[in-house]
This record gives sequence, C-alpha cells and structure tokens, in this order.
Amino acid sequence: AVGAMRMVVDASGVERLSRSADRANERAAARASERPAPALALTPAATFELDLRGMTGDEAEQAASAAVDAAVLAEQPYLRIIHGMGTGVVRERVRRVVANDCRVARFGFAARNQGGTGVTIVEFTA
Repeated sequence: AVGAMRMVVDASGVERLSRSADRANERAAARASERPAPALALTPAATFELDLRGMTGDEAEQAASAAVDAAVLAEQPYLRIIHGMGTGVVRERVRRVVANDCRVARFGFAARNQGGTGVTIVEFTA
C-alpha cells in the first residue's frame, strides 16, 4: 500500500530492498532485463481500479482525485472505483469528484454482476 493506493501482487514479485539506493537500482535493472515484460504494465500510481472501501469521505475524495489524475496522465481509457454500498458517503464524494472534472467523458455505476451501485466506472475523454 502506498498512501491511499493499494495493489495486489504475487509474493514472488516482491523483494526487500537494501538501504543503498545504488545497489537497489542496479538489482532492479538486472531483474527487469531478465524477465519478460507483463502483458499490461501498470505503475502503482496508475491502475485501472481503485478500492476506497473503509475510507472516510475526505480520504476517499483525495484518493479518487489522485487516481483520476494518475489515470489521465497514464492515458487510461477508464477507471473503476470501488466504493462499496454502505451509507453512500464515499459514493457521493467520488461522484462529486468525477462530475466536476472536465477530463471525464462520462461515469456511471457498474453492471449489476460487476459491483452495481458499489462501483463507479469513469471514462475519460480521448
């Protein structure tokens, strides 16, 4: 987890880095050249999905705004924001953020079998 962003990765892809930045960078470069690139390479700051469940309204609003910025910078076509069904506070904060962003082409709830009103799908302008 980095701030409000969370990412699930395979345990084999996680390595503890030493305090020396130079050695860590050398090992990372060596590992990257040894294994093939994944089919969909994403940075932790720019993923296609954001999970806000358990956050307060203020935390969710900041995380959603940061995720929208990262998604636009990464030229992603969409962002899937999981806010859960709960009381609706987080859902309303998320909808407020995306409704007031001129880079958002449209947004709406996911299909019922993909989260329904607990998930907002945001599509960006081209």
